[in-house]
Order: sequence, then C-alpha cells, then structure tokens
Amino acid sequence: MENKTLYERLIPVIYACILISMIAGSFWDFSISYTLLNQECLPCLLAAGYGSMPNYLLGVICGYLLIRRARPSGSPLRYYGQVVFGGLALAGCAFYGGYDATHYITGMPRGLAIGIGFGFTVLSCLFAEWALRDASDTVLTRLLKILILIALGPTILTHLIKIPWARPRMRLLVSSLGQMVSFHPWYQPGLADKAQLIASGIPADELKSFPSGHTTAAATILSLYYIACASPLLRSRRYHFFFGGLVWTLLVALSRIIIGAHFLTDVTAAFAITFSIFVIAGRLCKADLLLSE
Repeated sequence: MENKTLYERLIPVIYACILISMIAGSFWDFSISYTLLNQECLPCLLAAGYGSMPNYLLGVICGYLLIRRARPSGSPLRYYGQVVFGGLALAGCAFYGGYDATHYITGMPRGLAIGIGFGFTVLSCLFAEWALRDASDTVLTRLLKILILIALGPTILTHLIKIPWARPRMRLLVSSLGQMVSFHPWYQPGLADKAQLIASGIPADELKSFPSGHTTAAATILSLYYIACASPLLRSRRYHFFFGGLVWTLLVALSRIIIGAHFLTDVTAAFAITFSIFVIAGRLCKADLLLSE
C-alpha cells in the first residue's frame, strides 16, 4: 500500500538522522551546547513550562477514551473500573499538566497554570470526540492500546535511565557550583561521587541530564498520527500531524539545549526512545489496520 510504503520509508531516514546526531554529539556535545547557551531565552522558558504538555494531554485522551468505551451492559467490574481509572487518568493529567508549568515559569500563579491545564484538557477531549466520533469500537480498542503504550513507555524508560546515569546538566557546569563537577560524555554512565555532590549542595535534579524528559514527553505528540489514522475525518491528513509532531519535538529539544538543561545527545537519545516506542507500539498493535477497519 502506497501510504504504508511512505511510512516505512520514513522510519530508516529518521533513525539515520538520530545516528548522525548522536555521533556529532559524541565529539562536540559541550561545544554545541555552549555555543547555543542562553539561559534567559523567554520562548525557551515557555517551552520548558509547556513543552511536555503533549504527554499529559495524551494521558487525558487515554482517560477520555476509557470512559467513552465503557459499556454498562457488560461486566459491572469492568465498567466501573474503566470509568474510575479513566476519570483518574484524565483529572490527574489535567491537573499536573498545568501545575508542572509553575516549576519552570517562575512567578506564574498556580491557579492560572492549573486553569490552563484544564483548558487544554477540555480542548483535547473535544478534539478526540470530534475526530473519533465515527470510528468503530474495534478501531478505538486498537488505538487505545497504542496510545497507552506511547503515553507510559517513554516516560518510564527515560526516568529509569536518568537516575543511575547521573549526567551533570550544562547549566550546572556553567554555574557557581560548576567547579565541583566536570563534563561527562553521554557514553560514560554513572557518577562515582554523586552522593557527595548532593550532600555538598548540588540539587539531585542537576544530575539527571541524560536523557531529556521534556523531549521524551514532547515527542509523544507523534501519537496524533495514529489518532488521525483512526479518524475517518483526518486520515488523508495524517502525515501533516506526523511532520507537525516532528517540528514540535525539534523546537522543544532545541529549547532544552539553549537554556542549558540538556546536551545534544540528551535530547537525541530522548527522541530515539519515544520514536522507537511509537514504532514498536504501532507494530505490536497492527496500526496499519486502523486505516481499513
């Protein structure tokens, strides 16, 4: 099928770009990041607050679809389980998606941030209802499995790597505490004196550079491609969503480098994680059938 062939052709091209970026970063990670460094860049600070929002909104859509698919005519345990779990996922992602922005945008009232989060939540639910209103239950079941894997897999894997890897961030190296640490290339995991550095006053979060959590979360916006595949209204535009997702991820990744939160290899590895799970989820759940069911 022509559309599938186009999708299949994109995968090796993207992995080739990832490989080139990792190789370049292996030699020039520090110099690239230092050249781009501008910790006062306002658009980048805004991206820090809302760049990872797609992951929260994906959780919102998963929760919404769980509730939408719940059937009272079936097993009561399954029905109420779907409604309760879906509601908790929806409300939790809506709340924390807004609240998380206050960690990066200083001075922003928490009430306003949470209100914005719930505003995005309403828009996401309306979009999902509009886009998938004509999708069959079979399509929605397949789509939901894919979206859950993308929503959870990259985040879990990224944080499992971050803690033991303990790579110092660029902004730490150029701070007043930078004399206590040195640059660590991405291929040298672990920090022997991590406990002593934290005890001496370095925040633990400053030793979690690899891979980039924001980029991992931002790249989950690629899931819009699968939503478009499942939508009779949007199937013809699914590649618009795919390439739009790539652009969003690139901009968020670049912003993380500019404000000194990450190195080139941090954001590249993070994108590789999410993109790989994006591809694997589609293969495991036979996403190509979304176009024909």
